[in-house]
Amino acid sequence: MSRRVVITGMGAVCPVGNDLPTVWDRLIAGASGVDYITHFDSTPFKVNVHAEVKDFHPEGTLEAKRLKHMDRNVQFGCVAADEALRDSGLDVTDENRGRIGVIFGSGGGGMSTLLRWYDVLKEKGPRRISPFFMTNFIADAASGHIAIQSGVTGPNYSPTSACATGANAVVDGAMYIQAGKADAMIVGGSEAVEQPLFHACFESMRVLAPPADPPQATVKPFDLNRAGFVPGEGGAAMVIEDLEQAQARGATIYAEVVGGGSGNDGYDMAAPDPSARGLINAMGQALHEADIPYSDVGYVNTHGTGTQVGDKVDVGAVKKIFGEHAAGMLVSSIKAATGHMMAASGALEVIVAAKALALGIIPPTLNYETPDPDCDLDCVPNAPREVDLRAAMSISVGLGGHNAAVLLRRWEG
Repeated sequence: MSRRVVITGMGAVCPVGNDLPTVWDRLIAGASGVDYITHFDSTPFKVNVHAEVKDFHPEGTLEAKRLKHMDRNVQFGCVAADEALRDSGLDVTDENRGRIGVIFGSGGGGMSTLLRWYDVLKEKGPRRISPFFMTNFIADAASGHIAIQSGVTGPNYSPTSACATGANAVVDGAMYIQAGKADAMIVGGSEAVEQPLFHACFESMRVLAPPADPPQATVKPFDLNRAGFVPGEGGAAMVIEDLEQAQARGATIYAEVVGGGSGNDGYDMAAPDPSARGLINAMGQALHEADIPYSDVGYVNTHGTGTQVGDKVDVGAVKKIFGEHAAGMLVSSIKAATGHMMAASGALEVIVAAKALALGIIPPTLNYETPDPDCDLDCVPNAPREVDLRAAMSISVGLGGHNAAVLLRRWEG
């Protein structure tokens, strides 16, 4: 019989806060990190809003000699992972370091680092390229740095499944523990693509929401008049652990990871399959693994980007999987507050589902004004909802047709 997996530590850096207590309080308060772009000159663009991480000072967490070479996405990941490990109270020792691993992903890797050093190559020639360029550009830079920072030597790699990356990291990490190949894993994702090149690409794809006044009202998940997403940045991490080990050391347990699944649309590199077959597959795997009544699942934290097609896919998948039970369920999206944090989104949204289970409250879906008959589930509009939950699911969808689902159960001791 496979071992049970629980969440014992959580950490986050995102546009609404630079530590998880702040992030959670601001999400519940209905705050938004969407605002005008400051990272670059947005004058040439039609859309001039992003969700940027503000007042970020990693110096207190990261060594100066390592920090100066780290891409911004790596910094986010390391700070979030450090918070999660400290929150877990798990001590890394010579005896256990080989049984603790890291699965931590990024969709784009060190894009800022890549673009900066490409400019150096063009302007100053090959002799000016830093030897640290490659080790901080690669997509697995964050997972490597997190292992160095924490001193763990167990399984370590970086999944890359676009916006489903963070959720897939949780799924994969749980499998290592269930199989007995690790006792604890640091899992999550980070992203930092706040660059003109990527903004131009998103504009070309016509997926960005037109700016609203005020900018915090730009993203409208599930609303009839939703028109796209806003890019975001940040990092989110969890420590997941074998239940018996967690109990033996007296750890605080936030939730149990009872199921996980991954699926692919096999449809299009950019657009989700309207039938939601890949997402339905992932959700079905998670529920089958958990072997709990579907009626126990009262809440789904959706991908909820605010695009017309994407939000319909989320709702359609929930209805298809849960049938009549879906009408009484709650679904929500935090992306109107955080922006779309790409690889970090799935990890942060699993954290939100865990907090909702533990505390009995769900953050609101902001900016909801006009109901959409195609998105007719209760999306917790505009105000948090106190609710007694037994189980919750988080679902993620990524470019390339990637889908992931994580199913959590409330921990009752």
